[in-house]
Amino acid sequence: MPAFSKHEMTRRIDALRKKLGENNVDVAFLHTADNVFYMSGVPLLSEWGRPMWAILPASGKSAVCGAAIEQENIQEHSSFDEALVYGDDENVVQASLKLCADFIARRGSAKIRIGIEEALLPVGLFRALQSRFPEAAFVEIGPWLEELRLIKSNEEIALLDLGASLAKIGADAFLEAMQDNVTELAVASHAVAAVNKAMGALSINGLSSTYVYAQFGDHTMVPHLHPTSRRLMRGDLVSLNVFPVVWGYCAELERTFVYGDPTPQIRRPLDAVNEAFDAGKAALKPGAVMADIDRLTRDILQKYDLVKYIRHGTGHAHGIMIGAASREEKGELRLYNRTRLLPNMANSVEPGVYIPGLGGFRHSDVLIVTERGARCITDFPRDIGF
Repeated sequence: MPAFSKHEMTRRIDALRKKLGENNVDVAFLHTADNVFYMSGVPLLSEWGRPMWAILPASGKSAVCGAAIEQENIQEHSSFDEALVYGDDENVVQASLKLCADFIARRGSAKIRIGIEEALLPVGLFRALQSRFPEAAFVEIGPWLEELRLIKSNEEIALLDLGASLAKIGADAFLEAMQDNVTELAVASHAVAAVNKAMGALSINGLSSTYVYAQFGDHTMVPHLHPTSRRLMRGDLVSLNVFPVVWGYCAELERTFVYGDPTPQIRRPLDAVNEAFDAGKAALKPGAVMADIDRLTRDILQKYDLVKYIRHGTGHAHGIMIGAASREEKGELRLYNRTRLLPNMANSVEPGVYIPGLGGFRHSDVLIVTERGARCITDFPRDIGF
């Protein structure tokens, strides 16, 4: 059962075709899993060495190109017209390229204008396209795709809402697993199992690639560290990170707390992050400039003399997070981004500091911008005690 309705997929296709037409681009060639899924509806959450590409002309038939082992996946989920299928009897990239190039060449003109995700396209693949279409003009269309993805549809928000509900279930399971001497691996696996079990109960067509990070003590300094065999001890700083991924759409819920009684050295940065976190969430509203929200939380952390320990921006866009295209650049809450927030944008707020010898401190919630403010979809206790 496809993740999105025919109406939703037609909306996306028509929007990109309009951009292609306005810019005299004959055909879009999409190579990232994120944008192939967004435009065609075909998910490829794990490539396993076999690419899936998509071709969308400004008018006329479209196609998804994928491996033979993905044939049923393409047939069931694609909103495009044709399936171009290759096997393993020759190099899969060369086979994919030939199928796609032959399909594009059907348009007849040697001086065709081809839209590509230029910033993300491998050099070898770009050169191969140039060799096949020596008279073609190649046009960067990545920003157009980003613009389309930045404002979420109601169906996309429904997926994020489901992910947020699952995140809270996973966070409860994470806390349930906390006990002396437990490993990060045991805590994370318990939370993932709870998320997946709940997804089966809450969704008739759930598709998951959910992950959880449990980081204890000094491991909190590396916020994307996968769980290890490290064991929990009294007094450890703990980083709870639950990331339900439903059909490639990622929500997140993150909390930092102490397993035991916090020392004064830990209490101060935790208080600072708490204040910055609350202020950042309150500032997220339509019309706000993303850079200003990042500056706001930094100023609060500066008040505590902690700005030198900041290692990332205040937050980022949420939605499809499969591969190279990942989240939308203009949804980043960062100092350089002058984009204004608009209704139906989805953003995390997650100011943090990382203090060598002490640990990493960060909370994260996902909010949906509304007409007048923002709705926090991952509402969960901020202050956790053991």
